[in-house]
Amino acid sequence: MSKIKRLVVSIVISILILGGGVICFNNSKDIKQDTKILSQSSNKIQKELVNRLKDTKKIQVYHNYHEENLDNIKPVTITDKDIISDFIDLLSVTHKNKSKDMGGGSVNNQKLVFILDNGNIEIYYTYDSLYEIGYINYNGQTIDLPYDFFRLISNVEMYSPKKSSIPRDVEQLFEKYNWTPSFLVNKYKYLLPNDLIYAPEKGIDEIYWAYNLQFSKSIGLDFSNLLGKEIEVEVYYLLEEMPKFTQPIVDTTAVILRYNGNIVGSYIDSGILNRAISSLNRQSFKEITGDNIEDFIIKKHINENSKLNKEMSKKSNEELIKIYYDSMYNKDVVTHLSTLDIGKILNYMDTYPNNKRLFNDINFEDELFANSNETEVLEVKEDDVENGQLKNFRVKINIKESNNIIQEKGIYDVVIVMRKNENGTYKVISVGF
Repeated sequence: MSKIKRLVVSIVISILILGGGVICFNNSKDIKQDTKILSQSSNKIQKELVNRLKDTKKIQVYHNYHEENLDNIKPVTITDKDIISDFIDLLSVTHKNKSKDMGGGSVNNQKLVFILDNGNIEIYYTYDSLYEIGYINYNGQTIDLPYDFFRLISNVEMYSPKKSSIPRDVEQLFEKYNWTPSFLVNKYKYLLPNDLIYAPEKGIDEIYWAYNLQFSKSIGLDFSNLLGKEIEVEVYYLLEEMPKFTQPIVDTTAVILRYNGNIVGSYIDSGILNRAISSLNRQSFKEITGDNIEDFIIKKHINENSKLNKEMSKKSNEELIKIYYDSMYNKDVVTHLSTLDIGKILNYMDTYPNNKRLFNDINFEDELFANSNETEVLEVKEDDVENGQLKNFRVKINIKESNNIIQEKGIYDVVIVMRKNENGTYKVISVGF
């Protein structure tokens, strides 16, 4: 993961961890003993450390990607026995890093404090998120550890639930597909839409639930009979990495859907901002349906006869581009949605993160609209290059009023890519300078 991306994630973390105080994870579960993992360790110092940590009562995690002074870091305090066990299990694994060289995404010499009845044990750690390597220092010795250990450190900070208990039915479902839940990220309620047919006048909920229904159905959990009903949503952090086809995203969370206390749906979702998705049995959307998400939605889940979709189908490409800019500046969310390709909408669903939502539902308060410029379209020229379902346009625009620090007032040349959507209408998929 690049340092720029980690910077964005750190901004997200500052929003999620309100007040910045000590965060406690509590659970009454018994600590798990994994002697098989322990027996794999051939490092005497590592075995000694793990043996000393087996009676850990709490762990204080000092982690801040941009802070070098430990005195300025407020720890996340873990009292949940299962999460403590996850740390110790990963500390038990023998691992050899291919290199000790760190890149531009490193966290240096931060620490974990293991609190026991007979005193504390401090361990300092260093890892690199770009090369996905890391090690700890204990008693003057350097011990390489698998990168999953350091992912757990960073995600314990990112996700801060008040409670982290994992119900048995959740454990059993994840175990069936070789996933290991570590802690509860969040829990909230959602009202499912009445149907899964998208129209810009209705918002974008139908898109999110239409494609995730396919992931859930692939493991035999079909929640389509619950449309229009309120469900409970639980999100869990998983110890294992995302499937290979989602790289470079590696951090994994899973969504559990409940109705009347019973599990009715589930799928893998890395979350807003870095969204990568799959079924619990590690299948991609194309493996399940034969289509990518955008084509699947366009073919099966769009109301071609909605008022706005019909209106846009009668517009020229130049007219639609002008509507794209005007609706953004005027904070007209519904009209703006009608100018967007499904792929563009999917991208927007992953931005402006909020840990109280599964996805960004796109509203006029989003930065997308708050920082939009008053823009006049001066000229639109279509490139001669034929590119399947795509069309490229060279557009000259005049920014008459600037509301962001990236663009000043003035004349600019931009490239707008549009793709064929419902009714054969070309809609905006990307805008670049």
